[in-house]
Amino acid sequence: MIIKTLNRSESQNAMKEWIVNYPSMPVIEGEYLRIRDDIQSFNSLVRAECPQELSKKDYYIDVHIGILLYDYLWHQPGFNLRAAANDDFWRYLSVKVVPDVVAERWGKDNESHYWSKPARIWLRTIWWYVHLSWQGDMITTAKVLEAPCFSTDSILNLEERTGRKGTFISVYRYIMYYFSHIPQPVLEDFNKKTKSQQDDLFRVVMRLNTAKVMVVDPALYLGGEKEYVRALFMDAGVRV
Repeated sequence: MIIKTLNRSESQNAMKEWIVNYPSMPVIEGEYLRIRDDIQSFNSLVRAECPQELSKKDYYIDVHIGILLYDYLWHQPGFNLRAAANDDFWRYLSVKVVPDVVAERWGKDNESHYWSKPARIWLRTIWWYVHLSWQGDMITTAKVLEAPCFSTDSILNLEERTGRKGTFISVYRYIMYYFSHIPQPVLEDFNKKTKSQQDDLFRVVMRLNTAKVMVVDPALYLGGEKEYVRALFMDAGVRV
């Protein structure tokens, strides 16, 4: 796969053109036509399988499209972490390849989720959410991310605290794993004692990690990164 990109001004113009010509899709060629068909297909599959009675439908869609997109792109020759860290690649994918898929989630008038704000570009965000939560395979990762403690806010919070520097990825994966296994009554008890939503356990642990990693290398912690993460939860007052 050739990594195609759009810069900010190109993205803005391409999106305006798509909206004017809607419902016609942007003109693309070669392998990206196949990629469009494939992403549209698993978008339709996820939406068809989403339980109607589910209270967090948006999160379900984000997670399951994210997992399929994550696995799919890794199977494309030429795709790598460098491409995944390139906002202009995600702009191209969002605006030129599958703007209809993004529109089904966010509408056509929400530029931040297509191109204007990198931290909000939807396809990029859900891909990185899965990457930072990856547990070795799709099924195990889905089980972790389907835990009731997670929501669309979790996606934003993980992004805000980690960025895409690639540092200590295993730490974030252990955080997601352990957090998903905390009994719901324990979480509710912790969170009801806090002053605001900004002080819920997930944010507290992420803030503790941000501060601690400045002085402690998790890989050199006694017991390694796994024990480092368990210590973060203990510092927050929760045993995992």
